[in-house]
Amino acid sequence: MVELRQDPVEAVRHFSRFFTGKIGVLKERLLDSDFTPPEARVIFELGHHDGMTARDLAELLALDPGYLSRLLGGLKRKGLVSHRVSEQDRRRQLLSLTEAGRAALEILEARSRAEIGEVLEPLAPVKQRELVNSLEAVERLLRGAASPSVPVIRPHRIGELSWILSRQATLYAEEYGWDGAFELTLLKIGREFLENYNPQDDCLWIAEHEGRIAGSAAVVRDGTGTARLRIVYVEPSARGLGLGHKLVGACIDFARSRGYRDMVLSTFSVLTAARRVYQAAGFSLERSEDMEIYGQALTEQHWRRDMA
Repeated sequence: MVELRQDPVEAVRHFSRFFTGKIGVLKERLLDSDFTPPEARVIFELGHHDGMTARDLAELLALDPGYLSRLLGGLKRKGLVSHRVSEQDRRRQLLSLTEAGRAALEILEARSRAEIGEVLEPLAPVKQRELVNSLEAVERLLRGAASPSVPVIRPHRIGELSWILSRQATLYAEEYGWDGAFELTLLKIGREFLENYNPQDDCLWIAEHEGRIAGSAAVVRDGTGTARLRIVYVEPSARGLGLGHKLVGACIDFARSRGYRDMVLSTFSVLTAARRVYQAAGFSLERSEDMEIYGQALTEQHWRRDMA
């Protein structure tokens, strides 16, 4: 049995006092900005989780809905936050940062990185890695003790596309027996996405759950006025949370906001769960064709959805 040398509660309280003082979060205005710490946190989360509802945000930040509503009201009056109606559910108001809000986020993140950089600067690289490992261990322990986190849908970050393509190739080999030709197809899709990426036309949404990537879905331009849905998958551990519907819904909302007239996708009949998501999202099957591909006899299906 391990003997505790210090009361755990007092140890955590001591560290909390030390760290909050170290990074200055107790100041009335965070990072010498015009924002209080709660306002800055809302801006940060909306910048990384575009398309959340106020309820999602309240759950993520563990804030009282009434208090959050007042925070959002103030940020809207400053022209930093806007909302739009979800195409999937007209009752849902999706929150986003405005152009001014994203500019404010860039300033906050730059100042935050500079401040944390100053804290870490005296530590040698090996000590910085030791610190990061310890922080990750703390997060894992506390996440295990807390209630499950709320899944969020956010834009992709550099490096995540490669990870997603690898995971989808591995999963489809395990679950459907697809061979390396599918991985090659995914690599071609990924290369085309990166080479042609234009944030005005294209997006890659990431589902994140418990701090890990749990799924993805992408929109790319497929001719004048037409968007194509690609790279849709959900991790087995996150299935049953409605992430497929949320990812496809986020893609439809994005396509609508960019003025696309319709959206198309190609899939295979064996992917029954995905087909149910597409049907629920308003896609209609246009044609099918049998083929030998990925080491299997498969039926490819082509679906379309009008944006009107």
